Amino acid sequence: MVKAVKGVLLECDPTVKQIVLNLNESGNFVIEDLDETHLFVEATCVQELQYELDRILDENSYTISTEERDSRKNER
Repeated sequence: MVKAVKGVLLECDPTVKQIVLNLNESGNFVIEDLDETHLFVEATCVQELQYELDRILDENSYTISTEERDSRKNER
């Protein structure tokens, strides 16, 4: 018997793909790991996945404040 699953093709860099695979351990939404930059994921989980990715990537990003940027300009 054939089983059809509705999904979405996710294209990302290998770093983001690894984050998605780590998230998949708790959510189990990855249908197929296609190659180093593509995953096939359940369509119903796309918004939640996008939210979690944004949250994780924001935690790991660095932003320069205006004061810090100005002090760096003055050092030059």
